[in-house]
Amino acid sequence: MKKNINPEKFVNQAEEVYQNALNATIELLKNNGSKQYVVSPDLDDEVEAISWDEVPITIWGVGLNKDNHICVKAFVCNVGYGHTEDEFPEEWTDITETQIYASAYPDIYRFVAENLDAAIDEEAAKEVELE
Repeated sequence: MKKNINPEKFVNQAEEVYQNALNATIELLKNNGSKQYVVSPDLDDEVEAISWDEVPITIWGVGLNKDNHICVKAFVCNVGYGHTEDEFPEEWTDITETQIYASAYPDIYRFVAENLDAAIDEEAAKEVELE
């Protein structure tokens, strides 16, 4: 291989984009006062993601917990088609503890940015259920 070729060039760029999207999402929520949770209980807007356990999930809520970590409210897709409801927590879940693939971070940012005007506080977010 030629010395001036970096085979990791685009992998590194993608990882940088994902990390920037995650950091920007944290900043959006952190700078929104006490209203640091965005939910879409009627599923007018959501984010499709895959957990590190290869479980497809639909994220319908994104928030910032007390540790300044992104947490999500999600449900498992394809229940009955190879997956069960208990493969991903239904409660607010810190994604640094229950990881999802970073490829979802740009869409999580989009979800938060587009819905930031409707953000709510943590207590209200805990009460929201899917419609």
